[in-house]
Amino acid sequence: MKTLKFTAAAAALLFTLGACGSDAGTSSTTDATDAVATSGDVRATDVSHIEKVDDIAALLPESVTKDGKLTIGTNAFYAPAEFYAEDGTTMQGFDVDLANALGKVLGLEVTMENAEFAAVIPGIGKTYEAGIAAISVNPERQEAVDLTQYYEAGLQWAVPSGNPKKFDPADVCGKVVGVQTGTAQDEYLTELNTTNCKDKPVQIQRQSEQPRISLELAQGQLDAMFADTPVIDFAILQTNKQIEKIGKPIDVVGLAIATPKGDPTTEAIDKALQHLIDTGELAKIFETWGIKDGVATSVALNPAK
Repeated sequence: MKTLKFTAAAAALLFTLGACGSDAGTSSTTDATDAVATSGDVRATDVSHIEKVDDIAALLPESVTKDGKLTIGTNAFYAPAEFYAEDGTTMQGFDVDLANALGKVLGLEVTMENAEFAAVIPGIGKTYEAGIAAISVNPERQEAVDLTQYYEAGLQWAVPSGNPKKFDPADVCGKVVGVQTGTAQDEYLTELNTTNCKDKPVQIQRQSEQPRISLELAQGQLDAMFADTPVIDFAILQTNKQIEKIGKPIDVVGLAIATPKGDPTTEAIDKALQHLIDTGELAKIFETWGIKDGVATSVALNPAK
């Protein structure tokens, strides 16, 4: 959803939790095909066994296949979708694993190029052959590129395991809630304090890095935290279930792969994604990152109304 930005140091802090927003200013390239095992602070789904599907690969235009590479634009500052490992150079996340798996089906080497998020969609069909960057589906983007949905996410609450403070998402006024500064959740609670909670405002505890909020929640310093669903799921995984989700996500939106409008690449990506769904590989990718809910069970092309 691109509401949160993670630095490598922030991601490393969350990995530390399991044991107990920074913008992309420059462009760099990471070969996604190298990410096939979990090692050190690098987490990745092993997709090395996925074989090329000739009928699907044949759908790609020569402009894509001639160099043997699938170049994908991303913005690697949104864990657990795409972010840098502690070494500062290895890109990881469920979007990276997805790109790698698609490359296997299509028989192409995958290269993910990191850039400003705002530059990814304008670069589709020019600099990039596809975009995988937690791109949320909306009508405006759908007019510019084809969007193939693979996951949906929303705004989600979490509490310490067992909910010892009996937090109720329907009654948040006066509660102590952690959010990352400048996110959709921060805006949501700020607005709530000017409407429903004027007499008893939410005590918003802001941090620049989401993992610090996860730590404070696990230690019982907060009544709850509020973040995107994949961020919550990843935090649960990395804190060894010291926190848990509560309530249903709100403002749910689809995340999609962007491809050039009306280009044969779209059909190839759609069929490759459906193959990953049918074989259970897409679900495995998300399970690597602690995510079970919201994963696509069928391909949805340009679902925005």
